[in-house]
Amino acid sequence: MGSLFIKNFKREPITDKTHFLNAIVYTHRNPIHHGFCKSFEEWPHSSYPGIIYGIEKIIETDKMLKMVGSIDDFIEMHQINLIRFESKTNLEIPEHHFKI
Repeated sequence: MGSLFIKNFKREPITDKTHFLNAIVYTHRNPIHHGFCKSFEEWPHSSYPGIIYGIEKIIETDKMLKMVGSIDDFIEMHQINLIRFESKTNLEIPEHHFKI
């Protein structure tokens, strides 16, 4: 057992623009999801800050931003995804359901 003998992740080819953009947001959201940070900008190993501040050197940001529209659209895409993700994972029961 273990990752030496069993693959610990699933590979899936990216086949379209939507899947590509979702993979980017998923990758940027992962440290937030696992509690390592609270915002996209906080994680020091992420390309997100480099993309939004225009200093990313490894990723071809111009091509990626053309797919999204603009840097503002890129930021908005991340924020909307995070809000949707948090609302799906919030398992707390609203107070009005408690019997007092």
